[in-house]
Amino acid sequence: MMNSLTTRMILIGLAIHAVLLPLLFNGLLYIVAQSHKEGFVNDVRKYSRFIADVFESGDIINDRDRVVNLLDSAILGSGGVYAEVVEGVIHTRSELQPYGSAVEYKEDYTFGDHGDDVYFVSMTLNLPGRNALLRLGFDERPTIQQIKLARTELVVVLVSYLVVSIIVLVYVAMRMARPLRKLQNASRRIANGKHTDQLQVDSGISEINELALDLESMRSELVGMNMSLQTQIAEIEAADREREMLEGKLRQVDKMETVGVLAGGISHEFNNILLPIFLYTEQAMHDLPEDSPVRAHLEKVLKSSRRAKSLVQQILTFSRLSGEQEFQPVDILPVVQEASELLRALLPSTIDFRRNLGSVRSMVMADRNQIHQLVVNLGSNAYQAIGKSKGTITVSLDHVVVDEKLSTDYPLLQPGGYIKLSVGDTGHGIDRSRIDRIFEPFYTTRAVGEGTGLGLSVVHGIVLSHKGDIIVESEPGAGTEFHVYLPEYTGHADAASENMKEQAGHG
Repeated sequence: MMNSLTTRMILIGLAIHAVLLPLLFNGLLYIVAQSHKEGFVNDVRKYSRFIADVFESGDIINDRDRVVNLLDSAILGSGGVYAEVVEGVIHTRSELQPYGSAVEYKEDYTFGDHGDDVYFVSMTLNLPGRNALLRLGFDERPTIQQIKLARTELVVVLVSYLVVSIIVLVYVAMRMARPLRKLQNASRRIANGKHTDQLQVDSGISEINELALDLESMRSELVGMNMSLQTQIAEIEAADREREMLEGKLRQVDKMETVGVLAGGISHEFNNILLPIFLYTEQAMHDLPEDSPVRAHLEKVLKSSRRAKSLVQQILTFSRLSGEQEFQPVDILPVVQEASELLRALLPSTIDFRRNLGSVRSMVMADRNQIHQLVVNLGSNAYQAIGKSKGTITVSLDHVVVDEKLSTDYPLLQPGGYIKLSVGDTGHGIDRSRIDRIFEPFYTTRAVGEGTGLGLSVVHGIVLSHKGDIIVESEPGAGTEFHVYLPEYTGHADAASENMKEQAGHG
């Protein structure tokens, strides 16, 4: 309807009126208002001049009672509200108060000055040997009411004009659009299967007649096929997008499952290899003198061995063996507080560490140690992203509800209540081309020796094992924020714990 010829003509007409009518209204109102104001000012000045002439025509100024009477008549005869004669420090003032209260004199230069609805006039009385002033005040409210009434009448006139203009505009637009409407209705009938209906329009506009002749040869089958194909294409594209997203999630899960199986197979043997290295190295260091230069080499062996052991422990996170995860109802608020305190102690003074955890219990079915590791890993990753420059790391905890839209965008999140743990930094950010790979095991953008590429993979494995999901928001140069969604615990502890353990074991 918004794209129809009738509607567009009406909208164009309304747009023109919307521009012109306010200008016309304001212009006319300005003229009317100025006319009333100038008329009022001229009248009160003439009247004030008349009163001043009366004072100057005789010796009234020498009789106080006559002065007061004349001032009273000045108020009663003109709609005045204030009248006085000032001679030096002597003020002779009318006692009449139409306003109901005393009016304070404030000389006006234009109508409406001072916002007191009183127009004050001051005139010097030409009296021989005397220096006297006549001050009069007149009520502006009747003039203001006249201006308001004129405004109302002007609004009524212009609104009436607008209504008549719209009626005329609608009539003209409908007359012009009627042939097109007939052509449209005929096309719809053909599209509905009435193939014998011809696209014939008798219009005074030659372009419309030519259009009808060109469309007459089109058949409803083509129109129907076109609509059907468009619908199918849209459905296929939507299904492809969803499939690609799910396939990406499954590939990530498969990679982590593969690493988990590998870790379960080699971890025992790898630890058996490391054990004698630790023992013999420590024994050799014990047997050497303190000043032996060989001790430095042995310490490097121990350091490398400990790093190898740490690497094994990180890989073991993927194994998901039932005996390695202890799921139980956990309030992760104190866990996050404890982990963030550890992070704060490890970070240099150049990092501004902020927490927004609140004080509400945040219950999830989880392994407490893994939640602690998750926070530490995300915090360490944020610190690495900032590097040696100044920056800010923020850890927050919220209660959120995942709706249908978010669940559609992230199928691992089912609609319902979640605890959202967010860790953000002001570091260098992540390029869009790399975001999809940051959770891959052993993938890292750091230099050789600065990272194993398992930190975020461990985080991802922990989140998936807790039946949650992790969302990354990042822009190069603008920092990164990780949002971890964990299902909020609302059921019975024993049943939920057994269910999570069973799921973890089968995963």
